[in-house]
Order: sequence, then structure tokens, then C-alpha cells
Amino acid sequence: MKVLTATVITPCRNAERLIRRTAESIMGQTAVRSGRVRLQYLVCDGASSDRTVQIVRDVCGNAAEIVSEADTSMYEALAKGFRRATGDVVSYLNAGDLYSPTALDVVADVFEQHDVEWISGMVFRHNARGQVIRVDLPYRYRRRFIRKGLYGSPILPFFITQETCFWSRRLLSLVDLDRLASYRLAGDYYLWKCFAQEAELVVVESHLGGFAYEPGQLSQTGDAYARDLATFREPIGPLDFALAQLDRLVWYFAPPPLRKRLNPRGLLRYAPAEDRWR
Repeated sequence: MKVLTATVITPCRNAERLIRRTAESIMGQTAVRSGRVRLQYLVCDGASSDRTVQIVRDVCGNAAEIVSEADTSMYEALAKGFRRATGDVVSYLNAGDLYSPTALDVVADVFEQHDVEWISGMVFRHNARGQVIRVDLPYRYRRRFIRKGLYGSPILPFFITQETCFWSRRLLSLVDLDRLASYRLAGDYYLWKCFAQEAELVVVESHLGGFAYEPGQLSQTGDAYARDLATFREPIGPLDFALAQLDRLVWYFAPPPLRKRLNPRGLLRYAPAEDRWR
């Protein structure tokens, strides 16, 4: 079996309350422990003045590469990490968020079994104590809608969840990393827009990662995020509105089997009889 190499990046600054659970969830991956996946874990720290770096060292030892220097935003830190990435598959996980223990096993399965370059899992939401408070299965992410910035908007209030996304390192060649570093809030969506130039975002019905709600986090600054997004999204036309309304109905009301029938290649479900994702 081929060994998959994976790069995971955590951009952070003064995250001593949050970084331990994130680092532990990455170090505890079953695929890494079994040797199926070789991990490059990059912690890009913005010169923290608290114990963030020490906690990473306590949890990871020499298994994490730590870059600790001043930066202007989490996306500048992230761009530094992307420039250092060597894995076949790349992802990033913010301090406080968590990977499922088997996330990289599922990622390895899917990338081995299918011709994919970009995947996302089910939406898991945690409170600050790590308790799961919401679970959703995405229906589909259309490339044209990603480029137009519709996901996470009032038109389609369903976000592309960063903590469940994994992609081929090749897709980073589509990203202007200097431009990424210039964003303060919508750098994640800038990444998705760049990837959507060439790749489909395939949904996997599995628990890959979870987002933890924390007071004052960037995701709560909606208006400012929308202003950032407006600087690079493509124009929205009348046909986009009509198709988005149909998709919205499916997201809200269709059960998983119907979602699969409506999106046969873009939604992968586990087939027990075949022991594969299809």
C-alpha cells in the first residue's frame, strides 16, 4: 500500500487555551500511528507571548515544525505554511478545532479510490467544551457558485467548512499566496475560489473534522467578511439565483439517499458490502 504524505498547518497566535486539543487531534490520527500516512505538521505561530509554542512542543515533541515570528494576520501565517508544504494532500486546522481520529484514514481511502483533488466531510459543530451540538450532511458545492461567493451567503447559507477540507498540493499552484496573505477575514474563501477554477469539491459522508464555537472568533464578523469576499467573487446572474433556490430546497429537505441520487459523483457514501466509498 502506498504511503500517503499529508501536510497539516495550524496558524495561531496566543492560543494557549485552544492549541492543545487541536495538536492532540492531529498527533492522534490512526493513519499516522499505523504508518499509512506520513505527516508533516506545521505550526505557524505569530510570535505568541503566551505558552502556545511550549504546549505544541509538549504535545508533539519533534513531530511538529514550529515557525514562530511576527505576522500581520492568520492568512499571512497560513501562506508561510503553504510555501513549506511537502505533502501529497494539504489541509489546515485552526487552533480550537478538531480532527476526527480517523480523518486521515478516510482521506487516504478516498484519494486512493477516486480521481479527486479536493474533498470535504460532514459538518460537525462543537461548543467551547468540545461537545457536539450540530451535525449536517452537505448536498453539493457547485464550482460556479463557489466562484461567485454564494456559499455562506443569504442565498445559500451553507458554508464550505475549512476544518473538513483536504486537497491535492497541486491546487496550491492556483493560489497567489501573497494575495492570500493580504486578507484578514475571507482568505479561506479566496482559497476555495482559486481551487474551483479547476477542481470539484467532493463531499464525503464522514466525520473528518469539527468546528468549535469560541467568543470573538473571526467567523463571527459577518459584514467585514462579506466586504473581503466582494473583492474577488464573480458576478451573480438571474440563473444563479434560480438554481440556488433549487439547491437550497435539497439542502433543507432531502434525505441522504436522495442527495446521493441527485449528486452521484459529487457525494461519496460508504458502501459496507464493498468496503469502499462510492
